[in-house]
Amino acid sequence: MDAYLRPSTSSSDAKPKPAKLRRYVDNYLKLGFIQSSDGRPKCVVCLQVLANEAMKPAKLKRHLMTKHPGLKDKTMDFFRRKTEEYMLQKTRLVNLATTSEKAQRASYLVAQRIAKSKKPHSIGQELLLPAAVEMCEAVLGTEAANKLKAVPLSNDTVRRRIEELSADIQSQLLDRLRSCEQFSIQLDESTDISSAAQLIVLVRYPWEGDILEDFLFCKEVPGRTTGEEIFRLLDAFMTEARLSWEKCVAVCTDGAAAMTGRKSGVTARIKSVNPRIMATHCMLHRQALASKDMEPDLHCVLNTAVTAVNFVKSRALQSRLFGQLCRDMDAGHDALLYHCEVRWLSRGKVLQRVFELRREMAEFMTEEKPNIAQFFTDPESMAKLAYLADIFNILNSLNLSIQGGHTSILEVSNKITAFMKKTVLWRRRIQDGITDMFPQLSEFLHTNNLSVATVRKVTTSHLTSLSEHFSSYFSDVNTDAWDWVRDPFAPAATANGLTGKAEEQLLDLSCDRTLKARFQQVNLANFWPSLSHEYPELTAEAMQILLPFPTTYLCESSFSTLTAMKNKYRARLQVEDDLRVCLSTITPRIGKLCCERQAHPSH
Repeated sequence: MDAYLRPSTSSSDAKPKPAKLRRYVDNYLKLGFIQSSDGRPKCVVCLQVLANEAMKPAKLKRHLMTKHPGLKDKTMDFFRRKTEEYMLQKTRLVNLATTSEKAQRASYLVAQRIAKSKKPHSIGQELLLPAAVEMCEAVLGTEAANKLKAVPLSNDTVRRRIEELSADIQSQLLDRLRSCEQFSIQLDESTDISSAAQLIVLVRYPWEGDILEDFLFCKEVPGRTTGEEIFRLLDAFMTEARLSWEKCVAVCTDGAAAMTGRKSGVTARIKSVNPRIMATHCMLHRQALASKDMEPDLHCVLNTAVTAVNFVKSRALQSRLFGQLCRDMDAGHDALLYHCEVRWLSRGKVLQRVFELRREMAEFMTEEKPNIAQFFTDPESMAKLAYLADIFNILNSLNLSIQGGHTSILEVSNKITAFMKKTVLWRRRIQDGITDMFPQLSEFLHTNNLSVATVRKVTTSHLTSLSEHFSSYFSDVNTDAWDWVRDPFAPAATANGLTGKAEEQLLDLSCDRTLKARFQQVNLANFWPSLSHEYPELTAEAMQILLPFPTTYLCESSFSTLTAMKNKYRARLQVEDDLRVCLSTITPRIGKLCCERQAHPSH
């Protein structure tokens, strides 16, 4: 009866007994087994790991007799040596894996250096690696040199590394542009060695209290290089990169019809998307256009000088004979320079060289070109040539001063305004008989006992024309309206067109003595972005003046880099990734790339 009343216990309710963990004993080495990292027995011969339940002498011996019958009579010393060999092999594998990671990092570093030096991808395996191995072998020994041989630097590997570096740089840049409130772009189009039209775009944006510039993209323009095609390519990139046109405050172009056309130009189409955007015409191009026209007399002097240069430089024999003549006459130079209408600086350099070699030119032209020889012996013509050399040297200096990166409209407009005022001063001084601002003209007139009246009419007329052309091409340069950006702490620092909130913040800023002291220590590009949290409205207004590019210099410089990379030996190169790695100021995250490649070695 009690048996029926006793509660039954099912097999499912019974708790299983925990499995007994067996421990390794040193004597098991006689049977050829050591302890693995997880505590299980491991055969030192075949490296097979058995279950913990097999940690019994009988089962271990059965493995030895079955799998390795020829080793059943071996002593413990034999298996101890086997253990040492296994541990040494394991250490070598670990070292090999570590070396592989270092070699991979070295591969990225070398690929980055190849891109920055604009060299072919094959130079890594053909030159850099063999040279590094030989140097390392000579200095550090064969073992260190053998480690370098593991660095992958084949042509395809370097290409993949550059593509990965480029993708990482672009990812960082786009993340920055999405997070910032404003940015500006400059763009230009040119044709490469393979007759492909390449569009290059660079961007300027505020980041961590500074204003930075970087390479945005380089794309081939399909078909015609019209404003519509260029804008379609640009807009497609903005959409794909998830960048808003509302954040773009300015665009700078070179003034070509496809860029600045009122109806179908790129700037017109951009303004249809964002009407508030500022479109600027490159000031380098404007300066070249403003200084292009000159008086007929001066133009005749220029043409004669260029004709003489072409006569000498067009034939190799003439160049050699002229060089020998210059050396015989102890001239300062023995060669002339070619004049190129596209290269703006060449005009001043050519005229300078021709004026310095005027005596040698007269002597050389006497027999074959007597009319040109007479030109070089005519004092009035030489005085005009001296003036042209001086004025174009000054224009060259102005051109060079507004080139470069990290220049703002404020700095360039200051230099343009100063030059325009100088032309008025120079005209007045010429009329007063003073020529000391033109050193070569002044020295020539003094040496040849000539009066300023010889060139007064033509020089004053040219300076007047120059001033008028600069005023016409730079009519939008309003320096007074931007004084509050140059110095917000000036007593008369006022701004027209600001919102009420921004004007109040300008008053607050002008009374902040702490920031006034800091303003004296940093430049505008560092000062204004640092105020974005304290004076957001005022900073946004200031950035609309500091962010626009004044020139397309960076585009022109990028095209020079593209030409060096994509030459007749590499005409099929897809150049965008190489350009980005070469030109970008962002440091690629090589450590991150190495980790990703270790996680996905097949990619």
